[in-house]
Amino acid sequence: MIDNGTAQNTLNSGSAVTSHGGMLGGHDAGASDEINLGPVLQAIKTGWKWPVILGGAFAFLAVIVVLSTRPVFNARGALYLGQAEKDQSTSSGADSLSLLTGIAQGSSMVTQIEIIQSRDIVRRAILASGINAQVWKAGHPPSGLTDAGWRLGGEKLSLYAPAADALRALYAHVTDPSLKGQTLTVDFGQGGHYRILRDRQVLLSGQLNQPAVGPGLRLELRAVSAPYVPTAHTLYHLRIENALAVYHAMAQSGAISVLRGSGVSTIGAKSSYLVSVAVKNTDPFIAEDFANALMQTYLDETRSWSTDQAGATYDYLGQQLKKIRNALSTADARLAHYQSKSGVIAVSSGAKAMIGQLASYETQRSQAKITLYGLAQIRQALAQPGGALNPYLFSSIQDPVLNGLSSQLATAQSTLTALQKQYTSAAPQVVQAKSEIASIRTSIRTLVTNQEKIARQQLQSINAVIHAHQAKMGKYPRSELEVISLTRSSEVLGKLYMFLLQKQEGAAIRKASTLTKNRILDTALVANLPVAPNAKRDVLLYGLLGVLLGLSVVIVRYLLHPGFRSDEELRRRYPFLPVYGLLPLAPAASRSKETLFEMPDPRSGYGEALRLLRSNFYLAAGKEGGGQVVALTSATPGDGKSTLTFQIAAALAQDGKKVLLIDADLRNPHAHSAFGVTQEPGLAGILAGRSTEQEALHHDEKMGVDLITAGNIPPNPSEHLGSGKMAQLLADLRPHYDYILMDTPPFPMVGDVLIVGPLVDRLLTIAKIDHTPLRAYQEHLQGILSLERPLGLIINGIRVQGSYGYGYGYGYGVDADGQSLQPPTQGWRRVLKRWRKKG
Repeated sequence: MIDNGTAQNTLNSGSAVTSHGGMLGGHDAGASDEINLGPVLQAIKTGWKWPVILGGAFAFLAVIVVLSTRPVFNARGALYLGQAEKDQSTSSGADSLSLLTGIAQGSSMVTQIEIIQSRDIVRRAILASGINAQVWKAGHPPSGLTDAGWRLGGEKLSLYAPAADALRALYAHVTDPSLKGQTLTVDFGQGGHYRILRDRQVLLSGQLNQPAVGPGLRLELRAVSAPYVPTAHTLYHLRIENALAVYHAMAQSGAISVLRGSGVSTIGAKSSYLVSVAVKNTDPFIAEDFANALMQTYLDETRSWSTDQAGATYDYLGQQLKKIRNALSTADARLAHYQSKSGVIAVSSGAKAMIGQLASYETQRSQAKITLYGLAQIRQALAQPGGALNPYLFSSIQDPVLNGLSSQLATAQSTLTALQKQYTSAAPQVVQAKSEIASIRTSIRTLVTNQEKIARQQLQSINAVIHAHQAKMGKYPRSELEVISLTRSSEVLGKLYMFLLQKQEGAAIRKASTLTKNRILDTALVANLPVAPNAKRDVLLYGLLGVLLGLSVVIVRYLLHPGFRSDEELRRRYPFLPVYGLLPLAPAASRSKETLFEMPDPRSGYGEALRLLRSNFYLAAGKEGGGQVVALTSATPGDGKSTLTFQIAAALAQDGKKVLLIDADLRNPHAHSAFGVTQEPGLAGILAGRSTEQEALHHDEKMGVDLITAGNIPPNPSEHLGSGKMAQLLADLRPHYDYILMDTPPFPMVGDVLIVGPLVDRLLTIAKIDHTPLRAYQEHLQGILSLERPLGLIINGIRVQGSYGYGYGYGYGVDADGQSLQPPTQGWRRVLKRWRKKG
């Protein structure tokens, strides 16, 4: 099976091995640059139970989790933000003014979406929908329906339908911290009257379907079915949570989703003025109610914000009209009373003309005061950093420059809001937008200051003209002066009243024009099936996670394993060692309870490998016949050293060789139990002089092997082996046997092999895949190489696919230059080549 050249190289390998001692310093001697996937794949194949078991366990766990989880339903509605569309089209006109853009109406769609999800809007919707309060009838505690119950119930939404006698608590709020989360009792009386009690203490009394307020508690109890009224002495239980706590829980869980567009398709979503509002909850009807309440709350709040600023001017003019109306009524009454008392009915034409001029000047003075009021309001708003400007104050001033600056400010603020969603505050775009806003506000502040100066000067001039006219009226008779004064007051107040009335009508028109065009396009509806849990997805993901975790365990164990992972690794690390044989994992039949040792089935892969090992053994010995003393050793216990020693001895005997087996492991002997003979007399007795060779010699008829056991364990095994009698014993036994095999203790755990080594003709070292540690074997080789004896390697415990082939077991020697004749390892290509051959 191997040629004579290879055999001769193997015979001469002993001296070559000693010259390679220096190669032990490099662990990767002769290593290939290619990645060898064979050992990794073999480790995964060997550890297949980990991914299978963990994958199945995780999948089973996912099934349990899914069935015990409460289904989550999704209610979706849609809002049409028509006001934002109107503001966008208005601001796009080149000659039009958009005083509301980005200030009063918040035209940015991003801003509107954030407003919908804001804390205050959501909190108000929570109170309006009552999801922060639970009400249940006594004896019927609320219980969540699990996914298992949902499936067993037929997957119908009617499973969640409230009972006919169910109640809801809207606008429920507790100000007493001790009441939050506490279970309270609702005791009904006649006609829907109820009392809320805690520990028999009445906290609140109220009427069904009507708001009720008490110390530390307020709510509105409503019947889900309108006609239902609980009978007297009916008991319910109530639990109220803090609305802000519910908001934070929903925000953290992502229960509220507000997206631009219809929510069905992303096409055109960026330019759409539709907003999709989705709410997730374990109760589909609660999800619907809250989604509708959220959209309605947003509309109510934005409508209120839209009319607040327009109403400020309207209310101011109303207050002034009320004062003027009262003053006008008083002036008319005084004029009529004086005319009836004095008899003076009319005044001269000159006096009438002067009265008309005074009335006109009074109207101008009132208009100047309104202008000063508006300018003062703008100046106060500018004094507050980031304060919003009331656009209706600009309209009362009727200054086109101010209106233009207001429009620019609104556009700049909208741009800044959009940029802040995309960049940080230190971004150049944001800094530039803030700088532009600051510049516009500075321009408005300067213009307002100048306008105030001009308005005050105009007011002073009008006051001076009025005083001059009043002085001219002193030339008229006293009775006529009184009539002139009363007539002047009446006419001035009349004209002023008409002027303010026109202003109020204009403010009313502007207030009406601010009504928002936002509408609820689609009321919230819930889907028939829950959106979570997704059983198929969860089971698949959990199972895949388990498989990946199992593979990770296998790979981590492979990477952290201290031993050799494959025979290729051993050959690559120590290419100078001639390989006598590669033995697969020993079959279980070789270690039975009747005897710890028996030869394997010769037809098995292990038996074939053992015969190949025997052939290599012959080639290494050069078929010289007797005189061959061979010691077998290993780095650690459990490498299979003793079993292989027994098997090699039996294999040689079966081939007609006369073989002596000596158990030289005086610390942990095995041969006597393996072959079923007495332990004493043995080697220890011979070396101690208590026994002779003939007395200690046993013959096993079944195996055809002569045996000298270790004997009783001495207190000083090393001294016995190094006493000189061991060398004499081997010299006496050599002429009588073809081969003498010695089972020695592991080294470097025990140094006995260093004593026995110089006495033998050849050393065989055994390394076991996935067992022998790399560092221990490194020290092992360093020690036995120092003996300068011919050395061979037996690799034990390799893993092979299918039946054991003839490709294993051949030894490789070294040439005259000390280079290994072993073919180079081909890594994953070699594994692929083997697979193809077997296919």
